[in-house]
Amino acid sequence: MKTKSFNIVMIGFIAFMLQSCTHDIYVDPQADAKASYDNADAINGAKLFNNFEHVDAGWPADALGWPVVTAAADPTITVADIATPPTGITGQKNRSFYTCSGCHAYDGLGRTGGYVTKTLYTASSGLATAGVPTVAASNLTDCKNWDIKDIFNSIKNVGGRGIDPALTVNGVSTPAGNAHPDFSKILTDDKIWDLVKWLKEGAIYNENSDLYTMTVTGAYNTTLTPMSPLPIVTYSNWGGADGDAVAGDAFYVAKCMVCHGNGGRGTSLASGPSGWAVNNTKNVQIGDFVRTRTPEAIHKIISGQFGSSPWMAATPITRQEMKNLLKALGNTTKYPSGAITPNKY
Repeated sequence: MKTKSFNIVMIGFIAFMLQSCTHDIYVDPQADAKASYDNADAINGAKLFNNFEHVDAGWPADALGWPVVTAAADPTITVADIATPPTGITGQKNRSFYTCSGCHAYDGLGRTGGYVTKTLYTASSGLATAGVPTVAASNLTDCKNWDIKDIFNSIKNVGGRGIDPALTVNGVSTPAGNAHPDFSKILTDDKIWDLVKWLKEGAIYNENSDLYTMTVTGAYNTTLTPMSPLPIVTYSNWGGADGDAVAGDAFYVAKCMVCHGNGGRGTSLASGPSGWAVNNTKNVQIGDFVRTRTPEAIHKIISGQFGSSPWMAATPITRQEMKNLLKALGNTTKYPSGAITPNKY
């Protein structure tokens, strides 16, 4: 009888201990966030930062190559409609008003960095520059020190500017035009986590000017009046103090020359980068592009340039390899400036 009673007491004691242990188990409130972050793709985040609506940034495509109509977080939004100007409207795509690089710049410094020249109003007319939103004042390099959940919430849960396909002139032309876009309606959580991972650890920021030296003259124009002269930004000392030009040349030969050609002069596969004019030409040699648009070049080396023909794939590269490549491309003799002669090499 005593043995039976003892067994009952022991069973009760063990059950009590197990229940107590269950209450003591620590559940990390960040566990879901950490798992999402670990599964995120930083390179895809770089693509989204550059061009949020392209299918190469992870959107499912329809038969015409556009993201499928219901791919946005809010299925009532058609991503293509907010990335393309309405019929009859010329100028830059609406993408500038919803993609990260349109306001924060490729270096993450916004109006204090490479986009100091992207003034809201032109010096010649004082009119708003078509297709250019007000550039952000924030510094995205600070994200490296932020908690991952805080970065996620800053992208998704800020409300902000609504989705307006007609927004094509400037950041203050509609209500809440200068507010952060409401990405909760555009980007799904997995894409936002890709951006978080890019901002936190994927981006190669020019910390302590170790990649290049940036010289800024003047300030970003936030007034309604023309500025003369306009602010300018120039780049120098590519590769910093420890870039190795010989190693950079070898990297270029191995990874870049097949499309960009000997000395960056272009090949039959590609005529080189295009976009904003450099030295009054759109087809520019790769050395010229890197030396005049350094932050954008760094970003596109990492993320690739999708939508081009042929598509430029992302190039795996370490920080030191980036320094080496920049040091090599800073040589104006080996990688000269000027317009490309298509199909020359």
